[in-house]
Amino acid sequence: MEPVRNLWERALRPGEGFRQRAREAPALGASLKELLLLRSPLAFLGMVLGYLSFSSLYARLISPESDLWTRILPQLPETVDPAELRAALANLPAAPGLHALLPWMAALAPVAVLGLWLHDATFDHMALWLLGGLRERRGFRASLVADAEALKVGALGAAAALLAELPGVGFVLGLALLPVAAYFWILRGYALAAWHGCAPWKGVVATLVHVALVGVWLGLLILACVVGVLMLL
Repeated sequence: MEPVRNLWERALRPGEGFRQRAREAPALGASLKELLLLRSPLAFLGMVLGYLSFSSLYARLISPESDLWTRILPQLPETVDPAELRAALANLPAAPGLHALLPWMAALAPVAVLGLWLHDATFDHMALWLLGGLRERRGFRASLVADAEALKVGALGAAAALLAELPGVGFVLGLALLPVAAYFWILRGYALAAWHGCAPWKGVVATLVHVALVGVWLGLLILACVVGVLMLL
């Protein structure tokens, strides 16, 4: 396992840091193992904090006496009967206790990390290909290693992002951390450039093209769903 100091130095000097790491030629399996060890606990904590926020909001939602409904009820149209609304809310089940979900969260955390890694590597590789950054023909494996190494460094940003889940101050901190999130997003571009031997700007732009590709993919998916629904009508 690499020391955190190495990851921090690579985050501060990504161009030089990732080129040096690429020269060390870490094996894909070793990079993936370290990625899972670093990011799985963070993913687990993110799930726990996210569920605590959700369950708190849900508890307020199903309680007609909560401060949430105190603000909402006066804004509802007169056709809504408060008594019927209270009866409907009373029939909603309570959210499961956190203790019941912890084993599932522990099992899903590494799966979530693997999904993030494969998603990023696939779209980054496709974007770099569109930009002509695969001239040395190092293949998809190089992108897999590059993204694994970049996401290891990104564990620093993921740890900071957990602050956005804190109750009360999470939203403000989340806004303040947006530049940090953007920085760690484009950091993958330097890793891609180092492993594929292309100009750093192509790697950085590839991470931005990645966003556009995901947007197009989601747009097509939504369009297909709309067309499917219309055909069923």
